[in-house]
Amino acid sequence: FGSTAATASASCVFFLMVRQIQDYIYGGPQQSLEERQRCSVTMDARMLLVAFLTFTTYAMYHAQRISFSGVASSMTEYAGFSATKLGLMSTGYMFAYAIGQFICGRFADQVRPKRALIWGMLCCALLPILEGLMGANGCGGQGFCYFLWVVVRIIEGLVQATGWTCTVAIMGNWFPQEGRGFIMGLWATNSNAGDIFGLHVSSLLLDKVGWYVILWVLAGFMILWALVNAVFLRGAPPPFSLTWQYEESANSKFSSVDQEISDRAASFSEILCVPGLLQYSFSYMFIKLVNYALFLWLPFYLSEGLGLDRSLSSLMATRFDLGFICGAILAGLLSDVTTHWARMPMRSPVVSGFLLFSLIPMGVMRFSTQPDVIKWAIFCCGILQGGPADALTSAVSVDLGKHPRLQGQRAVSTVAGIIDGTGAVGAAVGQYLVGSLSDIYGWKSVFLFLLICLASAFVLSLLRLFKELAEVRQMRAKEFMDVEPESSDSENSPCETSGSYC
Repeated sequence: FGSTAATASASCVFFLMVRQIQDYIYGGPQQSLEERQRCSVTMDARMLLVAFLTFTTYAMYHAQRISFSGVASSMTEYAGFSATKLGLMSTGYMFAYAIGQFICGRFADQVRPKRALIWGMLCCALLPILEGLMGANGCGGQGFCYFLWVVVRIIEGLVQATGWTCTVAIMGNWFPQEGRGFIMGLWATNSNAGDIFGLHVSSLLLDKVGWYVILWVLAGFMILWALVNAVFLRGAPPPFSLTWQYEESANSKFSSVDQEISDRAASFSEILCVPGLLQYSFSYMFIKLVNYALFLWLPFYLSEGLGLDRSLSSLMATRFDLGFICGAILAGLLSDVTTHWARMPMRSPVVSGFLLFSLIPMGVMRFSTQPDVIKWAIFCCGILQGGPADALTSAVSVDLGKHPRLQGQRAVSTVAGIIDGTGAVGAAVGQYLVGSLSDIYGWKSVFLFLLICLASAFVLSLLRLFKELAEVRQMRAKEFMDVEPESSDSENSPCETSGSYC
């Protein structure tokens, strides 16, 4: 009884400390405007703090995810896993991740994104610890042990889905529509940063400790950052604590609410009726299929299909990652330009334009076998496919999740989950199709298939582009009709004819 009481007292002290720190940084939800203005941290610094915390959070998710790939060769050598068994585990993981996007996105909107994120991070840390214990005790790729590995990996895929849906929702709460594309495009490079960090940790430790220790180390980083988020991260700013909240509230008929404590979440049927959600989701399904095909199969194609050295193949494949980062930032910046011109969220011109031009370098890879030509085609593919991919899963997800039709209800996590989950389904199916096509018909058929997928994504985005252009024309026509009667009334104003002032 004494230990239980001590634990309860410690928990109360911890939560009280967290509330004090959050009120000190962000301002409490019950504070007046003057009290918030006297808060210790400025408005811009709060936004940068949230961006840094969420950026590092998703980098941790990706670092843990890529660490499994980093130890795969050791698992084959020491734990009795064959390449086929590892592939089956990865397939189960991908399908679980796709399903988890839909479940976790909805869960985050129901319980609030920060709370879902903390629990998701702790679960993501617990499962690699369990995997490490299984590996340390000789439970490998044989018999019932292999069945346990498959089950654990499937559960891990489900909880890994909490990362993107929750962090995108938190970023959407803190940053305004104006400039959102560039900010989210820059922020979305967190996955690449996480991959680099995870691979460096794996390569640093792989020859010094057992492969299962690497899983424990990454799990330790995840637990540490979950505690940092619990103390310092706030899922949404208090109402009217940031300058842009006044501007967006003036243009909206819905009152601002504190999303950190609000229980208002949109229903799933309401979210599915948001204009453009389904077109963007199925467009992203084809985009992610192509991206993951290049991510995972490029080194193999360059070495086996073109006969290049393995080290050179890996080096050339990194150009796709580099182009992906550049494309995400460039597409975000250009989508802000189109949004500013339209005076409404309008990112489809950038998505459609990038997808149209992406057909060119993909066609080059289909017909060319020259390494010097292909390395630049790979880089251009990264730019032109990375831009739409990150735009759809970040800025577009936030725009749709804050659509006026939803009347200020929480929906960003669910929208992000629907778009990314649909894409994950395409990526999982694509791995099987790419492998089958390359074995049966050769690599030229693979690139023809990828070209068809990109063309399908372009057609779907084009449908949304035509709709948004029609909405802009309608809005401009309405503004013109509203201004014309006012100008005619002012010309016949009695104040002007009498020379007096109104």
